[in-house]
Amino acid sequence: MFLDRDGTINKECGHIDSPEDLVLLPGASIAIQSLNESQYLTVVVTNQSVIARGKCSEAGMEEIHNRLQSLIQKDGAAIDGIYYCPHYPDPEIPGGRKDLNIVCNCRKPEPGLIINAAKEMNIDLDLSWMIGDAIRDIEAATRAGVRSILLSKEDNSDNHNSITPDAICIDLKEAVKHILDYSKD
Repeated sequence: MFLDRDGTINKECGHIDSPEDLVLLPGASIAIQSLNESQYLTVVVTNQSVIARGKCSEAGMEEIHNRLQSLIQKDGAAIDGIYYCPHYPDPEIPGGRKDLNIVCNCRKPEPGLIINAAKEMNIDLDLSWMIGDAIRDIEAATRAGVRSILLSKEDNSDNHNSITPDAICIDLKEAVKHILDYSKD
């Protein structure tokens, strides 16, 4: 199970650059616990341009992800892997890191994060799903050959192109229920 981070597991609040900024969405850790109890590995794949923007270091991102794990562990859940893209292909970012201002294959909608996680964790993409709150998540899933669920939100203005998710759900908990029910069939 591939999960986007911001807007899927935790509240979307701009660029999170410190652990204290990360706040879980209601029901997210319970949904992840349900995945832990199933046959699915739970892998986060997330764009984190805050690093390329010079607002957070790789060590700082590790602290943010440690907080994420700590928060969901309070409900008995765990994430099996976290993969992030630190790149942002805009050389005009004031104060940004020039070494990370590149076009890459890991920034969603490119499928690199999913492909790398699948190789490193021996994941069968034919049996996998991606859950995210933006069309770039669904496009990355499509390019990687995995099924997808788009989490609906009031303003899905970025979601009017030809990529169609396999399902649309209101939140992570509903999406996980949909997948686990689907897997039983």
